[in-house]
Amino acid sequence: MTALLTAVLAFGALAGCTGNTTGGTPTTPSETGAGKTSSTPTSAESPSGLSIAKYVSKPCDILKPDQVATLGSVKAGVASTKQLGPVCVWDGTDPIKNSSYDISVTEGKDFEAMNENAKKNGVYVEKKIDGVRVISTDSTDGAMFCLTSVQVSKTDSVTVQIASATDERATKKPCPETERVAQLIITNLKG
Repeated sequence: MTALLTAVLAFGALAGCTGNTTGGTPTTPSETGAGKTSSTPTSAESPSGLSIAKYVSKPCDILKPDQVATLGSVKAGVASTKQLGPVCVWDGTDPIKNSSYDISVTEGKDFEAMNENAKKNGVYVEKKIDGVRVISTDSTDGAMFCLTSVQVSKTDSVTVQIASATDERATKKPCPETERVAQLIITNLKG
């Protein structure tokens, strides 16, 4: 299942976007952390003023323990490196009952180029959460998988991916869930 999730979500991440909003109906999470920004953006062209620098070597630290608890029943995060860069994976304790999450910290890859084809996906939504540009997408209908990419700068981003467990699909819709987690990450990046 992890290999399937990785393949589907990596495709979605690379299938990307250019800037139009089409399809999907994710909800907007409530705003928190407004007005807080970092003075050390990772790249010179950071529209958000945020930095991922401290998470590149420790991707599992991008969520605080109390925030990980909101993911549901997941195993301890496991750090590794995948196509998008350093990643932390929280697998559901039971793949039928509990959703799994991958959070990638991507440094030095052009955000627009990574997302150039996402507007062709079945689900594609571009918006701002707490003033930060995000793109949510899935190659099909967003019923089982979704990924939300947070644009930290022109070349840095954080991508949240979910494989929704069968038992949670009625209550934990993939794109609103990845956007909820993206908002937690934005709050952490803002300090």
